[in-house]
Amino acid sequence: MAELNIRQDRFLKALLQCASVDQACKEAGINRTTGYKYLKDELFMDEYRSLRRDAMQQVTAQLQKKSEEAVQVLSEVMNDKEAPHASRVTSAKNVLDVAYRSLELDDLQQEVDKLKTALEAEQ
Repeated sequence: MAELNIRQDRFLKALLQCASVDQACKEAGINRTTGYKYLKDELFMDEYRSLRRDAMQQVTAQLQKKSEEAVQVLSEVMNDKEAPHASRVTSAKNVLDVAYRSLELDDLQQEVDKLKTALEAEQ
């Protein structure tokens, strides 16, 4: 399998750290046209998506570690009779929203799994 060249690798690292493509091009020492050409390259984009996915998985893991704390805080505010009504309602709404989203995600995952199984059976 082909690998990224040194310039692509530098641009990839800059792209992950910079706020814009133009800034990443400057950081990597390449011109703008080359940067946008790299963004159309399938191998480059596969690597870029993989690194972004890895970074988001790390962030998600950190958020998951804090989720119990967040639920506790929401629960405390929701049940605090002396807290402003708006705070209590907002906390309760957040708890319900997350619960519904979790259920929807579970349903979607189940559908995706069924589709994968059906596609694999056809092959």
